[in-house]
Amino acid sequence: MEVKFKIMTLGYIVAEISSETKRFKIGHSSDYGDKFQELLNKFFFIYEIVKEKDIAYFPYSTTVLWEDDCVNYNWTISMNSVDSHINIKIDQLSPSNLGYKEMLIHEDIETRKLFDAIYQSLEEMLANFGFVGYKKKWEVGNFPISEYITLKAVREGVDLRNESCLEEEEWRQKIDLNDELGVIKM
Repeated sequence: MEVKFKIMTLGYIVAEISSETKRFKIGHSSDYGDKFQELLNKFFFIYEIVKEKDIAYFPYSTTVLWEDDCVNYNWTISMNSVDSHINIKIDQLSPSNLGYKEMLIHEDIETRKLFDAIYQSLEEMLANFGFVGYKKKWEVGNFPISEYITLKAVREGVDLRNESCLEEEEWRQKIDLNDELGVIKM
């Protein structure tokens, strides 16, 4: 399974999904909020618990509803263990017919492959729009810079260091700003 995210027109983002047997695009309008960022938040929660090998969260499952004018898409993201693939299930729903539900895809994707795809999507959006232009084109959310820096740092082999702080302020975990800016400039 492959996934790619693209801003197609003003206030409209699309996920292009392909597998061995299917190829389709699903969209989400900014009129319904920044569900793209919500989806990224869910993916990055998985990213962090896998990175920390925190088995307490598994099995894990969550959902995000992408809304559009004529059709909605319910993403269900799940993972059985820290070493398993991420399972993505997308159901198409009708906002006017509550009984309608069609499963578009229900497949696994390697964790690394998914986050490489997210990075490539963000890299392309950054190249096409920049940080400010992204906000103007997507309208409801800022460029997901934390996710971009996190993925680019891993890709480039850069260890983002926490600045030293007092033990009681350890919860802040501030990353050195020069490290963050250095990753962006790479």
